[in-house]
Amino acid sequence: KTHDLVYKNIKGVYASDIDYINPIKSEKKFLGLLPNPINTDKIAFIDLKIDGKIKIFLGINSGTYYSKGIVFFEKALEIVGKKYEDKIEIIIAQNLPYQDYIKLYDSSHIVLDQVYAFDQGYNALEAMAKGKVVFTGAEKEFENYYNLQDEVAINALPDVDYLVTTLSYLIENPAKITEIGTRARKFIEKEHDYKIIAEKYLKTWG
Repeated sequence: KTHDLVYKNIKGVYASDIDYINPIKSEKKFLGLLPNPINTDKIAFIDLKIDGKIKIFLGINSGTYYSKGIVFFEKALEIVGKKYEDKIEIIIAQNLPYQDYIKLYDSSHIVLDQVYAFDQGYNALEAMAKGKVVFTGAEKEFENYYNLQDEVAINALPDVDYLVTTLSYLIENPAKITEIGTRARKFIEKEHDYKIIAEKYLKTWG
């Protein structure tokens, strides 16, 4: 009822990422996309130097275990963990407070976020801002909207074989990890910087 009351009295509604467009794009009040803002002044880029094992991070929150498709990541990690035991370190963090969670993945090169999305949520966006290679939503709709020619994130799918193949490629080609991580940061600065988004907010509601 509260939602209906608010929606009835607004002039328009924006989606904050691609995932929210489909449910509301046919609504008369739909105005387009205003991306989620990221404070790039506070979130520093971490140079992805790979001088040892490649660190792969999986954060598990029991409340979103199924909705994010974590089981696919777990199965993929079992396989790559055995295949590349001498080349990778797998970090799994479960049900941790946000700040502890962030500290743990600061040392990682690859972050496994979710498999059921078209676009990135805050967890993925902040990891990208730090220069991580993030397995998350990065579907064609996302690439087309931002007119991307090169990957800024890995489009994760609910397919263990695909995840294993993609992880294997990155492990065997570490230079790609650095390339994608650098592009990820630049993408966040261009499309999600909080000052740029704030200006769009002001232009919209000013």
